Amino acid sequence: MKKIEAIIPHPRLDSTFLALNELELGGFTYYESKGRGELAPPEIHAERGTSVYRPEFNPNVTVSIVVRDDMVKKVTDKILESTSTGLAGEGKIFVSDINEVVDIGSKNRGDSAL
Repeated sequence: MKKIEAIIPHPRLDSTFLALNELELGGFTYYESKGRGELAPPEIHAERGTSVYRPEFNPNVTVSIVVRDDMVKKVTDKILESTSTGLAGEGKIFVSDINEVVDIGSKNRGDSAL
């Protein structure tokens, strides 16, 4: 099993959800996150456009999914398809090994817990 964590720009959240729903996954988790990469966050105009400031961090969303090994390419391809425009600063996808999964309610373990 693998854990896929995708850090994506907040405006791409809906398109990512729609794409992942096409794969009929058991589920996934997301949370609001902030980060800073190579690109500076965009300037924000405040006070009727007379004041400008640049936030320290970019608003992002981190999507976390645990899948069988044979689903990794399908999931990462769907995320790329739904979020990438080819520009820098569009996020990252991390894939890591998961040794064990236990469903708390059913007490199933392994693939059946997904």
